[in-house]
Amino acid sequence: MDELFGRYRQDFNEIRRLCLICHGLDLSTSTLSTEYSTWKLSEPTNITLQTLVSSTLLHLAIALRTNLYQKSIKGSDILLERSAWLYYDKELKEAPATLKQVCDKIIHADTFSKSRYPGHLSSHEDKIATQIRGTEQNRKAWTMNLVIDLLAEDILALLDDIETGEPNRAIHATSA
Repeated sequence: MDELFGRYRQDFNEIRRLCLICHGLDLSTSTLSTEYSTWKLSEPTNITLQTLVSSTLLHLAIALRTNLYQKSIKGSDILLERSAWLYYDKELKEAPATLKQVCDKIIHADTFSKSRYPGHLSSHEDKIATQIRGTEQNRKAWTMNLVIDLLAEDILALLDDIETGEPNRAIHATSA
């Protein structure tokens, strides 16, 4: 019998597609939540938007993790200093998250939320983080703050670096 498939395939163009969707969705949710937007989200549209953002982010995390395990992306310890920060709830010491931590936490999160500033406190320039929370197997509660549009940009830069062989100054590997 001939084999049709050999392994999961998530090529860089698929990751780029998911990054671009996440980037646009994050900017849209930030824009729609300010007083500058004349249109207000209805409850059904808000539910659809939440489903679209969370499912696209999950697909991106799975595609990245697949490439990490298949060694197409080397360096699961790459710090995403601009876009992702993790802290354990009892420690309250926030630190940049690694690419693998971001993937794992997105996949294993229990909650997914994005708040908005009250109208008088918002600025069109503000970056509003999406917050995901969960609990590790040893019951250690954690919180990760993601600026999804910056996360998408970091990943797109990483993919370009891998293909051109040039290191990106915005993303650093840990020294461990």
